[in-house]
Amino acid sequence: MPLAAIRKWIAVLVISIFSAAGLPAAEIGKIDIVQEGGSKLSPELIQFNLQLKAGGAFDENVLNSDIKRLYETGYFADVLTETTDAGDGKINITIKTIAHPTIKNVYVLGNVKFDSYNLMRNVSLNGDQPLNNNQLRDSARKLREFYREKGYNDAQVVPEVKTLEDGRVDVIFQITENLRLKVDHVTFEGNTVYSNMTLRNTLANRWSLLSRLFEVGLFDPAELNNDKARLRELYLNKGFLDFKVEDVTVTPQPGDPEYVDLHFKLYEGEPYKVGEIKVEGDHIFDSEQLLGMISLKQGDTFDNRLEQESNKEITGLYQTLGHADVSCSAERTPNYETKTVDLKFIVYEGRKYEVNEIHIVGNKRTKTPVILRDLVIQPGDPLDNNRIEASKERLMGMGYFKNVEAVSINTDDIGKKDVTFEVEEKETFTFKVGAGYSSEDSLVGMAEISNSNFDITDPKNWFYGGGQRFRIQGMFGIERMGFNVDFAEPWLFGIPLRLDTSGYWNEFDYEYWREQRGGGKFSLTKNIFDDFTSVAVGYKIEHVRVFKVSGSESQEMRDLQGNWRVSQPSLSITRDTRDNLMEPTSGYYLNAFSSVTPRVLGSSDNYYRVEAKGSYYYSFFDKAIVAHVGGKIGTVSGFNHKDDVPVFERYFLGGGDSLRGFPFREVSPTDSNGHEVGGNSMLLMTAEVSHPIWDFIRGAVFVDAGNVWSSSYRYNLNKFNVGAGYGLRIKVPYFNAPIKLDLAYPILNDQEHVKSTLRFHFNMGVAF
Repeated sequence: MPLAAIRKWIAVLVISIFSAAGLPAAEIGKIDIVQEGGSKLSPELIQFNLQLKAGGAFDENVLNSDIKRLYETGYFADVLTETTDAGDGKINITIKTIAHPTIKNVYVLGNVKFDSYNLMRNVSLNGDQPLNNNQLRDSARKLREFYREKGYNDAQVVPEVKTLEDGRVDVIFQITENLRLKVDHVTFEGNTVYSNMTLRNTLANRWSLLSRLFEVGLFDPAELNNDKARLRELYLNKGFLDFKVEDVTVTPQPGDPEYVDLHFKLYEGEPYKVGEIKVEGDHIFDSEQLLGMISLKQGDTFDNRLEQESNKEITGLYQTLGHADVSCSAERTPNYETKTVDLKFIVYEGRKYEVNEIHIVGNKRTKTPVILRDLVIQPGDPLDNNRIEASKERLMGMGYFKNVEAVSINTDDIGKKDVTFEVEEKETFTFKVGAGYSSEDSLVGMAEISNSNFDITDPKNWFYGGGQRFRIQGMFGIERMGFNVDFAEPWLFGIPLRLDTSGYWNEFDYEYWREQRGGGKFSLTKNIFDDFTSVAVGYKIEHVRVFKVSGSESQEMRDLQGNWRVSQPSLSITRDTRDNLMEPTSGYYLNAFSSVTPRVLGSSDNYYRVEAKGSYYYSFFDKAIVAHVGGKIGTVSGFNHKDDVPVFERYFLGGGDSLRGFPFREVSPTDSNGHEVGGNSMLLMTAEVSHPIWDFIRGAVFVDAGNVWSSSYRYNLNKFNVGAGYGLRIKVPYFNAPIKLDLAYPILNDQEHVKSTLRFHFNMGVAF
């Protein structure tokens, strides 16, 4: 045995004897680091991974941990240590390291589908640096993940280290890409309850129309088990408790091996009827009351959706009383001979809690009272998870926050919990300069300054954090221009009373005249009955000028021009249950509106308006398919029905935002020369079904129907216009650029001056 090793073991033995005798541990004299081999690392890196320090107490266990830590850095092929007795109770330590060889080149081989530049972005190893085993493994893992994300589930990545003559090494990632498999045909065997199309639409592994152009419709073997579960869930909705997927066959296509066909062999069984239904574990409510909340009844065909709905109804009842930990689950006992299933709903009530205090954290700009006033839950209320979730939705709906989380925390008082809402704020001040183009407004430039979290009373805080909304906007285009200033206070006088005010000047260039409107308006809106119903009173005062009228040879056209004063009170009632204002998938919207414009308040003419409109949204297949039906009806009339109504108050239809398939504002009564002059009565109906195409692109099939009539309260349904077509709804990522493209044809045309031809309606805007 070498002399140095003998000294090391003697020193360790001496230290162990001293330690066993309760004597103080030996002191470390000095630590020497010796790097052997061709590759050298900075001594600082080695020192950083050592816990033992000169002057400190020597500990063999800590020394072993230091050796292990150095190995785990991945840089070293070998680490040796020697300890020598330095006298005076001190021990010197020598650490000898042999680093992995230095890398000369790092490259990938075998890649065809993806270029080396993109692949090397996943590799952390570099030339002229010592080889690191950790980085080698991590780079290989990232390359495999890269291929899996692109759909190449069978791709292989094998790292190789090749030693060169000068002692350095080349690192080679040998790649076998195989094929990115996509799904083509999906077939089923044994299905009688559902059609092949319904079953295919349930799966994640399915064919896509765009699979040859984009990375969609990829085959993912890891999803096959989930697809089996999806099919079982579908059959459980119709009571087939014995359903199972007996086999799944994956067959590569001989003509195109990048595509595979899937074949599912199914066993359906027979549907089960609901047998006996029981409820266990209930104490606050009697069994009869809870049984009445269960949607399934004895003798019904079992439906998994109704079972889940019943669980939710029961837990929701307890949660309203503060039972935050309540749970309800259904235990099924099937009888395979009678094809019935007994259900036992087991309820765990948990403790009843009350809200102690509510805390808001994370808000740096938004004032705490602004957040607290919109919460549905307050101190002293039962700790209702439904109210907490509703409060989170309200806070997200304010538009001030990127994320909102809520947590309930135990307090010293049994039966009470604090609720903390943690918010992550986002920037609410925006400056936009942009442009847009549409088939109605042509090219429009826009500049806008806005703040959706404004505070007009707090200049010291740069007018931030009060929950008010403020906007200044200017537009300049070929057919329209304008300037608008808007301000909104949702809690006027500290109560939930919304004030909206606007000042504006706008000019529009229509086909036969130009129109200028300048003035201001305000409204007060208050919720009534519930959060979904509101009533609003408003007032508008403006000056309107109609000029540059073409077709002046017609007296009817000459009568359109002039100047008007408008002094107009209004009243509207709205009920809105839509789940999303921008992209609704469920709920409905109803609105009734009326306004009066009397001379007694300073108006130039006496007239009034009455309108009603509504929309209903319903979705299928987890909101993939969204159906929408809507309608609008309105009339405007003079106090004396024989009096004319100014042209700027009349109705016009046609264009991408009303009656598609017809030109903009050309569905209208005309004068003797065929000029559209607007009407006093209007009816518009629409139906649309949208579906996903790819990522941010959706398609929509639509039908619009409507007309405009000259007289007030005169609706001749024998004369109607109907347009139908197909369109795209595109949300461009990272840009505020919604694009709406519609191709429509007037399948019923009551407008003599409008040709029946295919028309393209589009609306596109970009803000930057």
